[in-house]
This record gives sequence, structure tokens and C-alpha cells, in this order.
Amino acid sequence: MIKIPEKWFAWLAFAAVSLFWGTTFFAIRVGVASFPPFLMAGFRHTIGGIIICSYFLFRGYALPDKKALKTFFINGFLMLVIGNGLVTWAEIYVSSGLAALICALTPIWIVLINSVTGKREVINKLVWLGLLICLAGQFLIFQDNLRDFANPGYALGIVFIIIANLAWAIGTVYSKNHQTNTHPLFGAGLQMISGGVVLDIIGSMRGEWHVLNPEPVAVWMLAYLIIFGSLIAYGSYIYVLKKLPAAIVSTYAFINTLVAIFIGWLWLDETVNLMVMISVMLTLGGLWLINYAHNKSNTSG
Repeated sequence: MIKIPEKWFAWLAFAAVSLFWGTTFFAIRVGVASFPPFLMAGFRHTIGGIIICSYFLFRGYALPDKKALKTFFINGFLMLVIGNGLVTWAEIYVSSGLAALICALTPIWIVLINSVTGKREVINKLVWLGLLICLAGQFLIFQDNLRDFANPGYALGIVFIIIANLAWAIGTVYSKNHQTNTHPLFGAGLQMISGGVVLDIIGSMRGEWHVLNPEPVAVWMLAYLIIFGSLIAYGSYIYVLKKLPAAIVSTYAFINTLVAIFIGWLWLDETVNLMVMISVMLTLGGLWLINYAHNKSNTSG
């Protein structure tokens, strides 16, 4: 029997994160048009977490100890309550493309957090150059959206997305540096339940149950977010964090933006012109440079 290297699974999981999370900005944007934002995010993660945890509990897995549960709660609060919850609320006012652009700054935040906390994951000049090239590609892709920053109606949403982005980066670094003996997917499920319950409480306190009357399309978007955004992508993300360096994992944010470009062209007839193609080439080139720099460092070290 051919044995598939474990690293292949890590890269397949990375591909799932990069692809499916690129579609969730669109799904959230469509969903919050008629679905209260915090309940939508709460239902998404609570249901997804229950499904994952039920699978492991039925297979005889025991609940982790208090120390591990604390780690999962902190991750769930940072990445799902602040990270995903604020983005979901912000997309009531901010376009999915602009939200994706701001969230593409995740690798920059992670690099800065790693440098401040003194973690020894390799961040050399080539990695910095790759990040800057990718970021340049993002701004070229969404150059028309930059004018939205001048619109006061977007201000709070943009601030919330930046806060969410920072919280997600902190959660990513925290998760990377606080390993547990729990199966990564089981841990992801526990994070989803803890984060989802908090989001449900926030939605209840805001009175969202009184305006809960989603259109059918919003319910379908919620189902999509549960299956592809939470069960597959978030579970894969937690798994990948244990297997690949955070600097490489964080580049999923750039691929997400490319996916958003494709969805805009496919569903919204958005133009894919020469500037967009140049942006795509810059982004992919930056990703290659980051990967090359890391592999070269590991080989020489």
C-alpha cells in the first residue's frame, strides 16, 4: 500500500483554507442582508462545532483537561468572536472585496507579532520582500475600492475589520505556540463551540432574535458557511497551523483575495482586466518567494 506523506495532507488542508475562505466573504455579504450578523456567525460556529465534537465523542475521545480547554476558549474568542464576528457585522456596510483586502494584511500582523514576542520562526529579507510583493498585488487588485475609505459610512466597519484582523493574527500565533495533545480537528470543534456560544449570547443581548427573519438565500449561505467555512476550512486551518510555519500558513489571505476576484467575475460580472492579471502575477510571485525563502532557510539550517 502506498503511504501518503503527512505533509501532503497539510498542503491539501492549506489549499482548502485558501479556496473556501475566499468564498466566505461573498457568502457573508449575501447572508447579512437579511440575517442578523452575530446570530449568523454564532449559528455557523456553534452548529459546526457540535458536529465535529459529536464525531470525536462518539468515537470514544475524552474531553481535554482544563488547561487545553482554556487554550481552545482563548483561540475561539480571539479568532471567532472578535475575528469572524466583527467581520460578519462589518460586511453589512463594507463590500466583500474591501473586507478581503483588509484581511489580506494578516501575514503582516503575524510577522510583527512574531517579532515582538521573540518567536524564532524564520522571517528573513526574502520573506519580507515576498510579503510586500503580495501586498502590492492586493492594492492593485482593489485600487477602485480604495475610494471607499473616504466614505464615512464605511469607517466603523473598516475599523472593526482591522481589529478583527489583528485578533485573528494574535489567535493564529497563540494557537501555533500553545500546542495540546488534543486531535487538531477535535480542538477546532471545541473552539467553534466556545466562540459560537459567545457570539449567540452577544446576538441575544443585541436583540437579534426579534429581527430574525432571514431570506431563503441567507439560510443557504449559512449552510454553506457551516459546511465549507467552518467544518472544512476552519478545521483545516487549525490542522495546518500544527504542521506548517505560521508565515507560510498566513499567506492563505492573499489567495482568498484571488478567489474573491474570480467570484466577482463569475457571479457579479466584475471586469478582469490587464491590471488585475498583473496583480494576480504579483501575488503568486510573492507567495512563491515566501515559500522559497522558508525552504532555503530550512535546507541551509
